[in-house]
Amino acid sequence: MTRLPPLNSLRAFDAASRHLSFKLAAEELCVTPTAISHQVKTLESQLGVKLFHRLTRSLRLTTEGAIYAPFVQQAFGKLVEGSIALGLDDLEGELVVSTTRSFANTWLSPRLPKFKKANPDLSVRLYSSDDPVDFQRLQIDVAIRYGFGDYPDLHSAWVLDDCVAAVCAPDFPLPSKGPEALVDQPLISYEWGGFTDVDPDWNGWLSTFGITSKPSNIVATYSDEQMCLQAALDGHGVALVSLIAAARNIEDGSLVVPFGGPMKNKSYYLVCPKLNAERKKVRVFQDWLLDEVDIFRDSPIGRRYFGDG
Repeated sequence: MTRLPPLNSLRAFDAASRHLSFKLAAEELCVTPTAISHQVKTLESQLGVKLFHRLTRSLRLTTEGAIYAPFVQQAFGKLVEGSIALGLDDLEGELVVSTTRSFANTWLSPRLPKFKKANPDLSVRLYSSDDPVDFQRLQIDVAIRYGFGDYPDLHSAWVLDDCVAAVCAPDFPLPSKGPEALVDQPLISYEWGGFTDVDPDWNGWLSTFGITSKPSNIVATYSDEQMCLQAALDGHGVALVSLIAAARNIEDGSLVVPFGGPMKNKSYYLVCPKLNAERKKVRVFQDWLLDEVDIFRDSPIGRRYFGDG
């Protein structure tokens, strides 16, 4: 009978193969990178094969490592599944959440202390990225993604519709006439990673008012929505941004919506592997998130722009 390698060595390889980094694997397992490297070397010695190419700042799986990794990752996934089946799924430890940079910075992060207060034994690790996440490789428990709801192989729950509008500082010098005045004004654009033709831009926003002229003074295009908001706050121009992202600034009066016409955009969805959806910590997070969204929709800006979805 083949003797199984030590569990610690397998766990170290599992983490390192997903992150392709001893450092990130060490952060996940709360040990040192040296300890991870030692455990992997122990595993390589027992198996008699090299599992990683050690590069300057990262790792790359060897052919043998690439063959072995899916089996090890699946085995640890089965252990989690078994623990859930036995009811050994407590509200403690770490919840790993992924979402877009904008939603993380402007909406979710300010509310996370409330979640922590309600769940003191559960800590949140937040990954912000505009790219789709690899749940298994990064060990993401749950994600809040921006799209049209087409997640056929995942558990999904609608969170909130989004819309965009033109915003600026209250003292920004705008002509008294309507939105057609923006054609010649300094404008700020936001194009995130993965931005496509179906996403809102100034041409599309102006067209909602029947304006066919193209804007002639785009002063800057940013890939970070917070930079757009800051540029508008600093009086550099009028920014076309998400009203979810701008909500706090609109509420405190540091930004205004000079013209109506919010433009419907995509929506936010909570998504995760179907197995993860059965975990207590994910269920608790989903319930909390949807409650917070209800509170937001019942706020003055929520009632004005988002209603009941």
